[in-house]
Amino acid sequence: MKEAESMEQQSHKSKGGRPPKKVKRNTQLMVRLSETERFLIESKAKDAGLRPSTWLRQAAKKARVVARLSAEEAGFVRMLAGLANNLNQLLRFTNMQGLLYETKKATQLLSDIDHLLKILTNDDR
Repeated sequence: MKEAESMEQQSHKSKGGRPPKKVKRNTQLMVRLSETERFLIESKAKDAGLRPSTWLRQAAKKARVVARLSAEEAGFVRMLAGLANNLNQLLRFTNMQGLLYETKKATQLLSDIDHLLKILTNDDR
């Protein structure tokens, strides 16, 4: 009986060495970066007190993916750009004619269209 108990204790005894990792990372993803991009990633990782690979994994988990503009949305952007161009031409004409009120109104519309275009074409929406 004592032999069975001693064998049980020996089987539960730690063999030593490094304990197994909870998550085994055995695949790689190769990414090409410019020097500027690499410097940016390394500096952000250093500021966070992490290795660049750990920082990238965490950034990838937290990242919010936004789809590109659909064909319909791209059409709206082109239409807005055309409207802005036409409005800019009208603004130039009213300015040459000395129509101050119309010039101010057109200037405000042009800035509104520019603001919308910046929102729609922003990659970080």
